[in-house]
Amino acid sequence: MHKLFSYIIVLLLLISTKVFAQKLEWSQKANPILNQINSVAFSFDQKNVLSGTDCHPASIRMFDLDSGILKWDYTVGSNYMCIMGVTFSSNKKFISAIEEFGNIFIFDNSGSIPKILDTIKTNSTYGFSTAISSDNTILTAACSNGKLYLYNLTNKILVKEIDAHDNWVTSVTFSNDGKYIVTGGDDNLVKIWDSSGVFLNSCVGHTSDITQVKVSPNNLYIISSSKDKKIKVWDIKTGKLVKNIVGHNGSVNGVDISPDGNYIVSASSDSTLKIWSINDGTLKSTFGVSDSGIYKAVAWSANGDKIVSGNVKSDLSIWSINSNIGITSENEKDNQLYIYPNPTYGIINFLFKKEISISRIYITDCVGQIIKHITANISNINTEGLSSGLYILIVESEGRITYTKTFIKQ
Repeated sequence: MHKLFSYIIVLLLLISTKVFAQKLEWSQKANPILNQINSVAFSFDQKNVLSGTDCHPASIRMFDLDSGILKWDYTVGSNYMCIMGVTFSSNKKFISAIEEFGNIFIFDNSGSIPKILDTIKTNSTYGFSTAISSDNTILTAACSNGKLYLYNLTNKILVKEIDAHDNWVTSVTFSNDGKYIVTGGDDNLVKIWDSSGVFLNSCVGHTSDITQVKVSPNNLYIISSSKDKKIKVWDIKTGKLVKNIVGHNGSVNGVDISPDGNYIVSASSDSTLKIWSINDGTLKSTFGVSDSGIYKAVAWSANGDKIVSGNVKSDLSIWSINSNIGITSENEKDNQLYIYPNPTYGIINFLFKKEISISRIYITDCVGQIIKHITANISNINTEGLSSGLYILIVESEGRITYTKTFIKQ
């Protein structure tokens, strides 16, 4: 009996090790009275993480990604309801947040502290999700009454109003190449639109409300999550089902995709976060805090080394990604360099985690042939003249230290 008991203990330890494989870096409360988190987002420069919560009061908070220090705390006024979606623009200039009654708050994020810039009234009964195009020109809002709204981000003028779904449009996102808009609704459908809002295809297969939609970095696939406890992978050009992923015991409330396009992270009402392989749909890791309650939101950082989660207890948590799931990262030196957007159609911006004076910039092809060579201390480079494909960006500092990143030119 003692031997059997020992085997059981060892087995439980092994299971525990597998289930909670990812490391919790830090956790902070996103709301002063601990209201649940509805949305999370990483800034594209890898410096900050954002959360939006239920009301009253509803909070939008921004934390330093490395330290977890609260940098900005915005309390939504009593005339408004819960914050349902938050996002950063890729050029770092804007933050948008959609409020439950369908109002969109636009913040100027160009200074040290974000400042309210404008409020867009969609005139819908409810609002659920917002997204900004990769070229930072269009803001979308997913709302009730089946409405999807497209606004010019610069002047806040309505560009197009679309009857997108039968009732609620619960989620919206752009493809990285700017060709597609993808929506999800409480009619169980995922829908694909071109960048101007022309309908292209419906993805049919979920049996309950769509909770989130995302597009893979290579712009080939749509990932959707649903209250039916399933994650589905769709072909973005045809709308056909590619893969059905099953494994959660509760509603899948949010998903995101690793920047290398190989993995999906999901957040569920079963109190777990899971990482899956896109290629074969296999489960790679299950993690979380055992008494977390429902996980409502999740996002993957642009350099792939961190995941943020938000739960019903107002816990905004940062997880470092364990290498045992097969995700490989570049060496520590090259992790000092961050580039965005990637993939790109034109301009690539690059930032360093510490102050570095640049002396030379190279772009090479996969075999090492130099395609571009610039001698300047600049923070972006135009790739419009390059053919579609995989390239290597090499940045050399004045101290003759080189930093490299691969990128895709669409």
